[in-house]
Amino acid sequence: MFRIKTYFCVLFLYTGFLTNAQDPYLSIKPAMPMLFNPAYAGNEYYTRASLSYRNHYPASGTAFATYSASFDKYIDKYNSGIGLALMNDQFGSKTYSYTSASLVYSYRITVGQSNFIKAGLMANLYYGTNNPNDLTFADMINPDGTVEPNPFTYDKQSAFGADFGFGGLFNSDYFEAGAAVYHLGKENKSVYWSRPLRIYAHAEWEIPIFSSAKYVPSRGITRYLENSTLKPNIFFIRQAEVNLFGAGALYNFLNFNLGLYSRQNFRFNSFTTSFHVGYISDIMDVHYVFDLSFTGKNYRGINTSSHEIGLVFKFSTGKEFK
Repeated sequence: MFRIKTYFCVLFLYTGFLTNAQDPYLSIKPAMPMLFNPAYAGNEYYTRASLSYRNHYPASGTAFATYSASFDKYIDKYNSGIGLALMNDQFGSKTYSYTSASLVYSYRITVGQSNFIKAGLMANLYYGTNNPNDLTFADMINPDGTVEPNPFTYDKQSAFGADFGFGGLFNSDYFEAGAAVYHLGKENKSVYWSRPLRIYAHAEWEIPIFSSAKYVPSRGITRYLENSTLKPNIFFIRQAEVNLFGAGALYNFLNFNLGLYSRQNFRFNSFTTSFHVGYISDIMDVHYVFDLSFTGKNYRGINTSSHEIGLVFKFSTGKEFK
């Protein structure tokens, strides 16, 4: 009886999670830009390869991790960008898994000397599995802490499917704005791996601090402000019944950047503060973000924190554009 009650309790809790499955939230846009907006494919003069890892709630003891990899480049002859994005999302020690592979294409139209408009398309293939046999129930744990094997066998599920997305992007010297829609296609609400429609909108400004060395004293700490920039930004995400609104700023100086962001989840009256630190070079970028979550005015604790790291590898094409 205890096993039956425990199983149905766990099943009920997980069903609520699965039927409202959301895309994992990624904080580091420079590492996985195409997962934010398909129009970012080929958005840089260099060929770009990226890796990203996000560990959600690591202190809780429940595996909730997202692995991502991407590759994109700009094809000058055709004013086009192409890209490939891979993602694996795991929950509950791989009890539930979602893996996707996305092909991305973008087209660029130059407006004036330094402005351009881009449109991007994404075709996404996904494969999802869930395996309740990997769950650990309370009556499997002995008083000494050892865990007995599960004597019961539950049905495993898996599914393969496809969906689509598109996005647009406007970029000028000191301003960028765009919007994207993901998971266009038939949604199966009874399984975890079918994701509901996701809408993402964003805007970013670039504010020069000191644009020339003649404004900066040759000595003192202010010399580090030379050619530094402040990049405030805002974004909005809607998926199923969840609405996220975020704002923050990234400060770039020398080869480093520091960022502070906050996002609000209106459904749960919660908000998250993110701290960003990064190192930028001509061949590789390294980014790290640490999230702290709050409900109302109360700090949830270290169990609800998240860690994310992103690596960007740059391969020069010998030609630059803005």
